[in-house]
Amino acid sequence: MIASSILNSITFKNLAGLFPNAWNRLHIDTIQGNNKVIPYAQKFQKDHTVYLQFISDNDVNIELTSYSDNAIIETISKNFDSSYGASNIRYFTNFIIELRSDYYDKEVSFKAIQGGVILQSEPIFTTDLTNDINKGIIKYLKYTNLDRIESDLDDRFIDWSIIQNDGHYMDMFINAVDFEMNDTDENEVLEGSQSMTILSSSYYSGRVLKTGGIPTYLASKLGVMSSLDVFIVNGIQYIKKGEAEQSQLGSSTSVQTSLKLIQKNAVGINVDNLKSSEVVIVSPPAGTQMYIGSVTDGAITESKIKAMTALTASATDQAIEYTFTYKRYCFVYPTSLGEVLSVVDQNGYEIISGFQQSTINITELGTVINYTIMAFVWPLTVSNYTITYKFTA
Repeated sequence: MIASSILNSITFKNLAGLFPNAWNRLHIDTIQGNNKVIPYAQKFQKDHTVYLQFISDNDVNIELTSYSDNAIIETISKNFDSSYGASNIRYFTNFIIELRSDYYDKEVSFKAIQGGVILQSEPIFTTDLTNDINKGIIKYLKYTNLDRIESDLDDRFIDWSIIQNDGHYMDMFINAVDFEMNDTDENEVLEGSQSMTILSSSYYSGRVLKTGGIPTYLASKLGVMSSLDVFIVNGIQYIKKGEAEQSQLGSSTSVQTSLKLIQKNAVGINVDNLKSSEVVIVSPPAGTQMYIGSVTDGAITESKIKAMTALTASATDQAIEYTFTYKRYCFVYPTSLGEVLSVVDQNGYEIISGFQQSTINITELGTVINYTIMAFVWPLTVSNYTITYKFTA
């Protein structure tokens, strides 16, 4: 049976069910006593590209239709893009929707149909959001996860690895503000008998993201997406501190949601050297190589490593432009050079948490040298996409 994740850029629901609940009724049809239903259509910027994904337990094509006032805009039929499992197989199907002129300034809904099962979307409204974005009352959210999320919960399952964009993300727009600060700072202090010394300090910039009145399905989606590995608001990657807070909007079926967010990277760090010990970076023997490129799935062996581009080993930032099909980013360097502190893509997003690290002994110039392997966790398909590995923050 076809299902849609709560994380889909547009929310879909299966409206079957005798007893009404939040997931088998549209927001506009929500009845909760005398509470008022405030109509809501999720806003999107005109000409935006929307990425959708559905999961199913069969491989029958899925048909996706968009319509407004019962007039069909477009219909797309797709076969599945990936599948997992041997006996209890799950199939994942991607759709790409271009919000061109046919979608402008109208409320649009979608139906996803597979066999006799129909998923109905909550409505969207596509218009020019430029002024509202510049005023700070509309925020652009991007999100992805670095694992495939093995789970039996069909409303939370996304195969991020096959989302067809650089970064494998989904995204949306939401009416929200973030002018309230939520900075944090920490100091580690050595207290002596006559003085104190700061050993280390960090300062993280943060914001409180507060939405306007939104439906409960959107509040739940916001809470889940902000718990993923990568959550970006207007180009800044944040980590959620604590839980999402929701409160009823007056006497309505809508809610307001608040998220306490901290930037992923510290604004500044300072560490004192107490002279009690000294970290020494041992340079590898002259002529030692390091290797940068890509690898396929499976074990990363010495022969695979030496098939990549060889560079003179140096603890300096390394940038490479990748073009490949279904491979993984990989960087292998002498462990004695120290630690790669950051990996950023060409858009400036930090992606180091997507890499797995291991070590291997490789013979170079007759000497056995220990190397650190950094390999991305899943295969990608990219074209002219630059990744930079940084030994300095």
